[in-house]
Amino acid sequence: MGAGAAGLYAALCLPADYSVCLLTKADLQTGASDWAQGGIAAAIAPGDSPKLHFEDTLKAGAGLCDRAAVEFLVEQAPAAIARLVDLGVSFDRHGPDLALTLEAAHSKPRVLHAADTTGRAIVSVLTARVLERANIQVAAQAFALQLWVSGDRCQGVQVWHQGRQQWLRARAVVLATGGGGQVYAQTTNPSISTGDGIVLAWQAGAALRDLEFFQFHPTALTQPGAPHFLISEAVRGEGAHLVDAAGDRFAFRYHPAGELAPRDVVSRAIFDHLAQTSPTPEAANVFLDLRPIARDRLHYRFPNILKVCRHWGIDPESEPIPVAPAAHYWMGGIAVDRQSCTTLPGLYAIGETASTGVHGANRLASNSLLECLVYAGQLATLVLPPAAGELPEPPGQSPVGQLPLTALRSRQHDLQTLMWRNAGIRRTQPDLDQAIAQVAAWQAELSKASTAASPTQAAAAIAWTGAELRDWVETRNLLAIATLILRSAAFRTESRGGHCRRDYPQPQPHWQTHTWVKGDHWSRG
Repeated sequence: MGAGAAGLYAALCLPADYSVCLLTKADLQTGASDWAQGGIAAAIAPGDSPKLHFEDTLKAGAGLCDRAAVEFLVEQAPAAIARLVDLGVSFDRHGPDLALTLEAAHSKPRVLHAADTTGRAIVSVLTARVLERANIQVAAQAFALQLWVSGDRCQGVQVWHQGRQQWLRARAVVLATGGGGQVYAQTTNPSISTGDGIVLAWQAGAALRDLEFFQFHPTALTQPGAPHFLISEAVRGEGAHLVDAAGDRFAFRYHPAGELAPRDVVSRAIFDHLAQTSPTPEAANVFLDLRPIARDRLHYRFPNILKVCRHWGIDPESEPIPVAPAAHYWMGGIAVDRQSCTTLPGLYAIGETASTGVHGANRLASNSLLECLVYAGQLATLVLPPAAGELPEPPGQSPVGQLPLTALRSRQHDLQTLMWRNAGIRRTQPDLDQAIAQVAAWQAELSKASTAASPTQAAAAIAWTGAELRDWVETRNLLAIATLILRSAAFRTESRGGHCRRDYPQPQPHWQTHTWVKGDHWSRG
């Protein structure tokens, strides 16, 4: 389930004699992987080593990385890159050698790229290879309603596909459904990133981990009608200035390095500046001025950024780009082991939806695409259980929502605004408590407006189109992940990595541990 880099690569890595159904709730090439600009990290240069990559990853993770998971990631990275090249991914080169660039918090140049559209280059090739495979069937516009759990294992999934609800039995279910950035008013994530896989796993009884850790990117395009397209921090490295409406380079008030300070510092500087200068900070912006960059350099390094901005009526060569911080990457997710197994037998998770322990409290730049490949690649050794003789009966139908669609979309907007204000870049206990209560009220409203139905009744009752039912499911999922984030953030009484609390501004030694969620129980360890 999921057709980003993780899902596509997993489908290719699974043994060729397995029958694979690749489900995507939209179309191919609509996920966050396709939007990734920066690149993919791997220690392949003569002066670099997996050991240095390991140390950089641990440092970024603020004390919460799983050392064994990181060691596995960095040691497998060169082989993962070689496999991508073999599959046909065209990374930039310097002569015969793969080109490598340096990104924030990396001690060596080790980030491979394809101009500023690396994710698209990888996903395009993986998509083409998947469509060539006879054992892989792609089901687009298919979104999941609930997992099929019988006994102590996952047996399949209930989906809406081609106008009806149906149960798909499977000997293994792999969740590769991405993050949940759409829970926030500002996010670089595509519209499909509504935390679906994490909610499915949680409802089925699988353990989740570290859900309070969300990474906010400081500079996302903020233009009416446009998606919050990420403007790579590389543009600031090339000389772009971060300014407010008056042209003031305000970031220097918050850190001596100004706009070149670490990502989380710059995000908080913009967030605080907007909170002080705008009555509606969740809708306000500052500006990124690319005009200090030489024109030839600008065209060479950032062709896609120029193209996207011009599409939305902004010419970066003559005017600054409106930007604001945006939710970018969810470090937490479904807890998995080295083989990508969740705590529910038969259920696996990979990519951003999984918590492998690699990222800790703060992801190192360009490790996300790498994690997708390395941990999805583990499914090459997946051994399926014997086929069951007598099929268990599937559970009852998923509830059918009756809340008017206008109310559903209003709730999504209200939730995004609430989460941005109360559980965004800076958090406090009163804000979190207020948001928890409000989300609970909205969940009660949605639950009251839903009715359990038999398959026959459901078929008769649903007058909605698939897109309308999807709105209802995504609203349910967004409310669920909001609760998970809020309660996890309230539970961790310190600041660490992507979790920043005004009332507990420092990291605490006794909190150098993971937050675990199973059902309605929060614990640490």
